[in-house]
Amino acid sequence: MRDRAIFAAFFLFLLLGPFDALSQSYPTVYVGLVSITPSNTAVLAAAEGGFFKKHGLDVKPLILAGSSTALAAMLSGEVSLISIAGSGLINAHLAGGEVVMVAGMVNFAPYDLIVAKDIKKIEDLRGKKVGIARFGGSADFLARWGLEKNGLKPGRDVTILQTGGNPERLAAVSQGAIQATLLEQAFAHQAKKAGLRSLLDYSTAGLDYQHNGVGTTKSFIEKNRDLMNRFMKGLVEGIHRLRNDRAFGFKVLERHLRVSDSEVIQGAYDYYIP
Repeated sequence: MRDRAIFAAFFLFLLLGPFDALSQSYPTVYVGLVSITPSNTAVLAAAEGGFFKKHGLDVKPLILAGSSTALAAMLSGEVSLISIAGSGLINAHLAGGEVVMVAGMVNFAPYDLIVAKDIKKIEDLRGKKVGIARFGGSADFLARWGLEKNGLKPGRDVTILQTGGNPERLAAVSQGAIQATLLEQAFAHQAKKAGLRSLLDYSTAGLDYQHNGVGTTKSFIEKNRDLMNRFMKGLVEGIHRLRNDRAFGFKVLERHLRVSDSEVIQGAYDYYIP
């Protein structure tokens, strides 16, 4: 009788255990993404591949409009982490924010300076308009660097305008609302296919640059060390899957870039995921 009771209890444990595990709720971690771009592929891949869930986290990526918006959301506690270029975190730190970068995902400047068809050289941008995402962001910093390197002073010789993310900037330069903009590789590829020019490839310009990485605050790390360890494990495993499964990487890029052109997707994969 006693053996039957033990067996029944053990059977009940086996029966209920899986349902209890399935009903387990994971801590929700909101990660702000500055824009729709291949630079965020690692975070998206780790989430879609189930690697964060594997380590007990329900990571939800959110698209935020520009680095300043993402930083404000993180500093106010609306999101726990952000995927952002190093320039954005540096500006926040200089302004007194307790921000840190915990992972570098894209460690070069993945931009082209794309110009209208009638612009032959960078000096021709004198008196013209250059579109960026947001002041203080990566495109803003790199646009100013490229202009100044070629003898043009932003604000005096060239007007810099906030015109939105990569898709919006591509549309603006295509329609003539601006004469130049910085576009990340996948969008620059589309621009060149449409007949626009690239006058500067920042990835080969000899500029050491920390582009997208994962940022957060010192206080969040101090209060959530175990969570951060689990997040980093999931992120690293997501990157490993990306590097070793091209089909998976293509699928993630196609879904989030909303581009079906296989040439664009393959180019983005080879460019961002060595």
